[in-house]
Amino acid sequence: MASYPKAAPKKVYYLVRTRSLFSCFLHWVFFLSVVVLILTGFYIASPLLFHGHGEAFQAYIMGYARLSHFVAATFLIAGFALRLYLSFFLCSRHDILDILPTPKNIAGAAKLAFYYLTFHGPHHIYRYVNPLGGIGVFSLITFCAVQIGTGFLLYLPCADPIFWGGAVPLAQSLVLKLGGLQSVRLIHHIVMFFLMAFIVIHVYLQIWKNTMFEEADIASIFSGYKMFPEEIVRVFDKGFESYEVKEE
Repeated sequence: MASYPKAAPKKVYYLVRTRSLFSCFLHWVFFLSVVVLILTGFYIASPLLFHGHGEAFQAYIMGYARLSHFVAATFLIAGFALRLYLSFFLCSRHDILDILPTPKNIAGAAKLAFYYLTFHGPHHIYRYVNPLGGIGVFSLITFCAVQIGTGFLLYLPCADPIFWGGAVPLAQSLVLKLGGLQSVRLIHHIVMFFLMAFIVIHVYLQIWKNTMFEEADIASIFSGYKMFPEEIVRVFDKGFESYEVKEE
């Protein structure tokens, strides 16, 4: 009687909650805000289109672009402020510690980056934010903080002093110390390109990780769940937030 090799047992995966639906919502608020800011920012910096009929004052496209820029910036600031506030509370696991560039996080990010580049060496599979992602989030926050600050410096010198009060002369003083509006504008533009590069790298890494590790990284930003094999879920159930993979 012929014998057939036994089929390897199928690996069992489980859905594991990795972020709240509100965190997913804020992620897309950030994404849409940044996209609108980049597109309108390009136009404000170099207006190539004119819309309307008659005199120049009847072409409102620059006004629409500036309004959209301000509205998107407002959503970005509000979203970041809310997420930062929540990161200090248990509902978000006090995850402010996951994104700060502590020696532990920097070392973990370096190991993970080395593994991603070489596929060699030990590494950890993380339930929540991994150290490399945490350093990336910290970099994103830094870029956005610079953009918000320089954006206000570009706007406030010509803003209504009755509404903004003492912020107007303070902004004018800071602009002079930085070398004038053109220097502030240059900083605003340079950081914008860093921000665009970050988005490209982030999207690429998520697609790559989704393909290589089959953890449903992309789907998790919509649903809040990722997929992990049974042996990793058992480690998570014991209270650990990462699973060490020892490879040569």
